[in-house]
Amino acid sequence: MSVDQERLARALGGEGLAWLRERLRARLEQGMPLQGVLRLARPTSVERESLRRLLGRGMRGEGVSVRAEELEALLREAGLAGDLVEAIEALEGPVRARRVEREELGRAWERLLHEASEGWARHGARAREWIEGLRQGGLLKRLAEGDVREGARLLGLALAVADRLPARGLPLAELAAGTAGDSHALDAGRPLGTLCVRLAAKLGGAEGWESTEERRDVWAGVGVLSDELSAPALVLNLRADAMGATGQLMALHAEAGEPQRLSIRQLLRAEPRFSRGVTGGIVYVCENPSVVATAANSLGTSARPLVCTEGQPKTAVRLVLGALVAVGIELRFHVDFDWAGVRIGNLLARRHGARPWRMGVEDYRSARGGVALGEGFVIAAWEPPLTTAMREVDRAVHEEQVMGTLLADLGRR
Repeated sequence: MSVDQERLARALGGEGLAWLRERLRARLEQGMPLQGVLRLARPTSVERESLRRLLGRGMRGEGVSVRAEELEALLREAGLAGDLVEAIEALEGPVRARRVEREELGRAWERLLHEASEGWARHGARAREWIEGLRQGGLLKRLAEGDVREGARLLGLALAVADRLPARGLPLAELAAGTAGDSHALDAGRPLGTLCVRLAAKLGGAEGWESTEERRDVWAGVGVLSDELSAPALVLNLRADAMGATGQLMALHAEAGEPQRLSIRQLLRAEPRFSRGVTGGIVYVCENPSVVATAANSLGTSARPLVCTEGQPKTAVRLVLGALVAVGIELRFHVDFDWAGVRIGNLLARRHGARPWRMGVEDYRSARGGVALGEGFVIAAWEPPLTTAMREVDRAVHEEQVMGTLLADLGRR
């Protein structure tokens, strides 16, 4: 049956029946059948009168209602439209089956991620875990704003990034330019950068990527330089194979007993090669630069190898410690006896397997304390009773207050 547009508009159009048309259209968009009762709980006088005219009868009670089947029969008998679908599309325009579209879109995303999982097989189990994380978490959909084609483009660029990992001192901007044609494409906050920093963390086994320092750690873990000259590692008498440029510089500093700073750039581009034969079997780790300075002044070339975290270990320090542990060198750490120091000690023990160096309960009780510790205690993972003792005494003991003891250990060859 052809639609009588003019008469249909007079019968079913108008402001008073807008709610009815909206309800019918919404059902069509959801792929639902046009059946059952449609109700309006609190109609205006115009809405009530419009429905009365359409149906040819009044409505009792506070609300109004109409059965879809009754309405369709009325339109057909009056020669206005063959069915409700024709009527709604004639008045409101073509109806998109949104539920069907959503289902098709969901299947398209599943196909994309399934194909990606197969295509990424050459990058191993960690890459497949990353793909599975994208499927479960919906990150790729959000970054692509729901556009499958954009999602496929981002995944393709991420694969190009993965194909160049691990790198060896490759600047992040150069990696971005070479894979995406935009030197800022891998910056924090950019869609590809957000995607790939998680990929790099998965490939490199990093724990987080939220802060600037964590992102620098993530990229360094796969050999990519991000802010390569920031926060270099402070060391004293730390030696490596002198064949490389970084190793030669380390040897020169150690021969002079002078502290040295090692940048991320040096550690990745001219990676020092440590060994127990050259470096020694034990490397000491402290928290404060004052320990390094005093050891250099008092002990010079006779001081044992020392690395300083300067607070929470930054990327360069983590690279140095990771390289030492990788060749079987033991790390022994000392930090301030305060809650910040305990956090650093826990990190060194957990991440690098470092052992405590004069960081026991008796070491704390025998030292002369200073300022109050305050609230927010932290459990010392290497010796939980230490936390109990620190809360009981409630005094911080900084490394400068036990400098003599530390220097005595560092001076013993």
